[in-house]
Amino acid sequence: MIEENRSEKSNRFEDLLIIILKYKRIIILNVTIVTIAAIIISLILPNKYTAQASFIAPKKKGGLFGDIAGFSSTISNISKVLGGRLGTVTEDAYNYLVILQSRTAALRVIEKFDLRNVYEIDADKPIEDILDELDNNVKFNVEDEGNIVISVTDKSPKRASDIANFYVQILNEMSIDLAVKEAKNNREFIEKRFFEIQDTIKFLEDSLKKFSKNFNVLELQEQVKGAITVAAQLKAEVELAKMERDLLKNNLGESHPLVLQADLKLKDLNKRLSTMKFGEDSNLKSSINFFIPFEKIPETGVLYLRLMRDYEIQNKLLEFIYPIYEQAKIEEQKNIPVVVVVDQAIPPEKKSSPKRTLIVVASLLMSFFISTGYVLIKNSFDQIKNDEDRYNKIKIGILDHFKIKRK
Repeated sequence: MIEENRSEKSNRFEDLLIIILKYKRIIILNVTIVTIAAIIISLILPNKYTAQASFIAPKKKGGLFGDIAGFSSTISNISKVLGGRLGTVTEDAYNYLVILQSRTAALRVIEKFDLRNVYEIDADKPIEDILDELDNNVKFNVEDEGNIVISVTDKSPKRASDIANFYVQILNEMSIDLAVKEAKNNREFIEKRFFEIQDTIKFLEDSLKKFSKNFNVLELQEQVKGAITVAAQLKAEVELAKMERDLLKNNLGESHPLVLQADLKLKDLNKRLSTMKFGEDSNLKSSINFFIPFEKIPETGVLYLRLMRDYEIQNKLLEFIYPIYEQAKIEEQKNIPVVVVVDQAIPPEKKSSPKRTLIVVASLLMSFFISTGYVLIKNSFDQIKNDEDRYNKIKIGILDHFKIKRK
């Protein structure tokens, strides 16, 4: 049984070889014509060159609040959460693809290099045709190492490299512009609070001066003065936590996890402030709140205490916010590149397309297989025609089939 199958396969191969030899002129003629045509077409096709530029995002820590002592770790890392929106750059290279693939970037490239004429697109054609052609010739790939590679294909090797480098320039310019806008918004937010604190301190200084002059208030006990300092420190932390939360909310929205975390921190600080006790008597039943008069302190002393408390609080806030305000002004003025170019694009010496050898070989093989298929079909049809009974049977069957279809 196995030998019969082998014999049958051998016969089929011999039949195929006989048919190919029988119609070898047709096969050779078709393969020759198609191969010559492929050679001519491959020679006519213009050479294209691909230039590549590679860059990475610099690894930077901190940002607007990264190096400010006393500011929370939550707000210190806000730049990473915002993807560089406060003027620093994250390690996530995918953020840059949004800018590189934007319509704005593409239009700038089209305008600078006059791509309508380069791509020979008529003036009456829509801009979308040029955008599609540019999209076919430009690729942005994020490599496993984290760098982004810009590949540009063009008939001119110099223009290909110039376009790739211009994309990097566009990325830097647009990233800086977006970062500066965000930094400006944050600077204005902090600046408003900074001036409010300054005005409050000035008002309190004047009030303390007038109060001391009018009432000749003596120095309070050291224990109470220490309590004022500690409470002022805690109150300053509360106010700073409020500012952190508001800044996060402005940038991230109310439902972001960092905003919710900031709310929890603020509640905890308020709770500590509201339950704060003064004195060393552990049996003291009533907790003396910082915002109500102290027991056993004369009314005049209480008024002075309140002024001193507010003055200490505002000074603590000023200590925290002043370096932040200065840093915000620096961030707003930053105008440095946001990416590190690993490989600048240079005009390639070797063409990337067309692959002429591949075109010719593929055309030769394709024409051979198509021609072989044609002669097999032709040989089968000739055999059917020589068998008149079989031919008529097939013809009648086909006609009957189409008659049924018509019904």
